[in-house]
Amino acid sequence: MKKLTPFVGIILIIIGTLVLIATRFSTLSTHNSLLITGLLCIIAGIWFHIRSIKHDSRF
Repeated sequence: MKKLTPFVGIILIIIGTLVLIATRFSTLSTHNSLLITGLLCIIAGIWFHIRSIKHDSRF
């Protein structure tokens, strides 16, 4: 699990992007809950990615 921890942010960004792409190409684009879920996954992924970069940094 420790090997996967630095990549959680990138994985969440990819999942959020895939959710937004799935809602674009299907009839699910009228459901705001899926759009908000994709957006929240991307925001959480960015936050986790920045946090992992700061944790690895010496400064």
